[in-house]
Amino acid sequence: MLRAVTFDFWSTLFADPHGREREALRSTVLADALAAAGLQASGQALDEGLRAAWDHFDSVWLREHRTPSCAELVDAILRSLRVQLPDDLLQPLVERFERLILELQPEPMPGAVYTLPQIAGRYRLAIICDTGYSPGAVLRELLERHDMLAHFEYTYFSNEHGMSKPDTRVFIHVLEELGVRPAEAAHVGDIQRTDIAGAQAAGMSAVHFVGANNTDVAHSTGDVMVSHFEELPQALGGLICAGC
Repeated sequence: MLRAVTFDFWSTLFADPHGREREALRSTVLADALAAAGLQASGQALDEGLRAAWDHFDSVWLREHRTPSCAELVDAILRSLRVQLPDDLLQPLVERFERLILELQPEPMPGAVYTLPQIAGRYRLAIICDTGYSPGAVLRELLERHDMLAHFEYTYFSNEHGMSKPDTRVFIHVLEELGVRPAEAAHVGDIQRTDIAGAQAAGMSAVHFVGANNTDVAHSTGDVMVSHFEELPQALGGLICAGC
């Protein structure tokens, strides 16, 4: 019997139509911090620095199954630019980068706000999120702004634990917090490598959500695939019947 459902965050609970705008703002904020230190960088150099940060993120995420902190990403940018900032400029830059998500906010996935209460009425819910620039503390603020946080009994953000998906210890830890066994739980997410394969390796069912990201459809091993958030209650109910 299905007792718990865990959710990925990006491209599952939230869609992000402002990613490019936010990266442009990140470049502007970075240039301002450099200028305050008497430093300059060309637009091309700034772009290369930001790309270096994402390259560093992907390398760590893939090899070490953890996600770099915002401070670590900023360090990667500054290494690319071959500059250093004093602490009185570095720390405010890191904090601004962490909170840029609240200046250009992602949007709840269509249907999520009114479908989540239905799901929460039947199952214990948790979030399992691999974080980027914005840490869990900031993403909880985002959830709260949309009245979504209260539906989740536990929220796991990778920056707070030093482990990210698909490490099975992440899923097992969350299920222990919820007090359920893997066979009693399903994970909903959009990435085959982290969400689907990771959850299944931990002994959970996996719902492949393709409403915002369908790049892994061709090689999905999900137990069920859904395109719209409103389809989730029925899809989860089907998993219950399959286990009866």
